[in-house]
Amino acid sequence: MSALFEPFTLKGVTLRNRIAVPPMCQYSAVDGVTNRWHWIHYPSIARGGAGLVIVEATGVSADGRITPGCTGLWDDGQIEGMARIAAEIKAEGSVPGIQIGHAGRKASANLPWEGDDHIPAGDPRGWETISPSAIAFGGGLPRSPRRGHADGSHDQRR
Repeated sequence: MSALFEPFTLKGVTLRNRIAVPPMCQYSAVDGVTNRWHWIHYPSIARGGAGLVIVEATGVSADGRITPGCTGLWDDGQIEGMARIAAEIKAEGSVPGIQIGHAGRKASANLPWEGDDHIPAGDPRGWETISPSAIAFGGGLPRSPRRGHADGSHDQRR
């Protein structure tokens, strides 16, 4: 018999089974804030029986989002919606998780259905990209990011 449907415990967290739903970008947030789409989507996955439901890539800063539609946790106004999602996932019997991140050189991209490339320079929807490296991602994301440092300073050196 497969262990897939058996509980799994790791460091005090027990999943009801070993089914984990990985993060999938929804590109539906406004200014990083979740909305009705997220509040229905994630709990419905939990209701389906997954042991772990991981919320999409969530920016730790506004300039760390992939697109303008990405969720965030850089502002207190974003906490309530994320807390609601976590509580509802838990209420459905799943363990909530979150993928936090910074898009780096892939940031300031159009939504996939709008081209999935960098937002053109000068477009008010876009922002400056910051990355550990000043090397462009390539392909449809050719913009060279500003190089950032752990101390918050920046330069263009490679």
